[in-house]
This record gives sequence, structure tokens and C-alpha cells, in this order.
Amino acid sequence: MGGETGPINVSRVMAMVIAGLLALSCYNVIEITISIFTTFKRRHGLYFWSMLIATFGILVHAISVFLRYFALAPNFPMCVLICIGWYAMVNGQSVVLFSRLHLVTTYGQYSRWVLYMIIFNFCALQIPTTILFLGSNRGVDSFVDTFNIYERIQLTGLSVQETIISALYIWETMTSLRPVLALKGPNGQKAITNLVIINITAVLLDASLLATEYTNNFDVQTTYKPVVYGIKLRMEFTVLNRLLAVVRACPSTIEDDQHLRRYSIHIDPSWTCDRSATVSAFALDQGLYDQSDRQRGSKGSPIHLLSSWPSSNHTQGSV
Repeated sequence: MGGETGPINVSRVMAMVIAGLLALSCYNVIEITISIFTTFKRRHGLYFWSMLIATFGILVHAISVFLRYFALAPNFPMCVLICIGWYAMVNGQSVVLFSRLHLVTTYGQYSRWVLYMIIFNFCALQIPTTILFLGSNRGVDSFVDTFNIYERIQLTGLSVQETIISALYIWETMTSLRPVLALKGPNGQKAITNLVIINITAVLLDASLLATEYTNNFDVQTTYKPVVYGIKLRMEFTVLNRLLAVVRACPSTIEDDQHLRRYSIHIDPSWTCDRSATVSAFALDQGLYDQSDRQRGSKGSPIHLLSSWPSSNHTQGSV
């Protein structure tokens, strides 16, 4: 079978589509790489490395698929590279979202659950798919039909995983983080809107990828996949950096007081810009809990952390 077990034989139009998807993937990689090295001042940490690995995976996966499909390189070595690039691209994308999850929630259990889900899906979905794919390309005919079935299962499972993470971002942004971003005025509201739109768009892109798989277009799906992951990575990188900038920014000025009243939040004029920015950024970046919430086992509210600042110099409010 073409695609699953070796080079493909397609029309000129389809070959041009595949080549165009490869070019788009490479363009995304170049743009993301430039953004990474011009944005990060300290090039270390989980966020930086997961971004870099995910970007590297997109490039490796796209080029190796192209070379394999058109018999421009030996089949089996390209299959190995496809798997390596696939691991880096898919898991790197999920780890990018995992690494910034503490920005929207102070409930540390969520991060642990997401990490466990990523590890479980790697073992249950990606490793079996790799074995079936490599076996099919080593001449084990009995693996081919099983691979075609399991390929759909793993693609669906990984799409569900990313949908869950996106839904968690949307939920926590609209609940726990919303009062904190309300302190930032219109910029905070814009950050909420952008985060929701980006995550919904990511889910729709995953749905389009599933559509190519379930319409028996395996060759299109494998070349379209790095394009989807490149677009999602670009969007998420932009919106997560914007979210971090807004969280660390000064709270709203007096001009935005009407906006804050919608959330029943009052800014004490004696609370300085630097003090407020430091408290909100520290609370979110560190994923702190209120002590009473720890004892109850429930999640601490970011706005509660801010309101717990000493009464002489603090933000008072309730949601």
C-alpha cells in the first residue's frame, strides 16, 4: 500500500499539493525558530526546550516524509526519522502547553494529570503505532491492516489529548485567571479573548487533520500534519507570551475603573504599579496556594492571593 509501506504514486496535482505542504511546514519552522531565539533572553527551562524540540520535530517529520514518498532516500531509514520527528513534534507541542499551564491555574494537580496523560498516551498510542509502522515497512504483511486501524486510534487519542489541554486553558482562563486579568483592564480582556480563540482554533485544526485520516487520505494526512502542528505552535507561542506579558504588567489605571467594577474589584491607590505587578506575576508563575485551600484540598484563587496582601498596601476584591 502506498504511503503506509513505501513510496507513493500520485498525480502531478497531488504531488504539487504535497510539495506545497512541505514548503509551508519549512516556512513555519524558520519563522518559529527566529521567534524563539529573538524572544527568549534566557535559553533554558522546559518551555524553551519543548518549543525548540517541537520545532525540530516538525522539520524532521516533514522532510523525511517528503523524501520517502518520492523515493528520494532509502525507505526504512526515513521511516525511523519520521517516527523521531513525530515524537518530537507531537509530544513537544503538548509539553509546551504543559509548561505554561501554571499561568492559568494555581491547582497543581491539573499539571500532574496533564503530565500523566502525556506519558500514558505516549506508551499506549505512540509506541504501538511505531512498532506497527516499522514492521509494515520491514515486510511484515500482517502488520499493515493492524497499522491502518491503530493509526486512526492514535490520531484520535492524541487529538483528544490536545483538546483536553485546550479545554483546560479555556476553563481556567474564564474562571480562576479572569479576575486577575480584570486588574489589567482592556489588555487583560484582550488576553482572555485571544487565549480562547487560539485554543478553539487549535481544536478545529485537529478536527481537519482527523477528517483527512478518516477519508482515507493517508498521504495527505502525513504531509498536512506538520503544517497543522506548525500553525498551532506559532499561535500558542504568541498567545502564551502575550499572556505572560499581561500578567506581569501593571494593573489597570483609574481610566479603567469602570471595567474593574464589573468584577467587583477595587484598586487601592496606595498600591504601586511595581508592587502589584510583582505580586500577580509571582502568584501565577509560582503556582502558589492559599494555606486554607491547601487544607481543604481545593484550588487557591489567584485573586485571593492578591487580596491577601497586607491591608496597608493591597488590592481588595471579591468575585
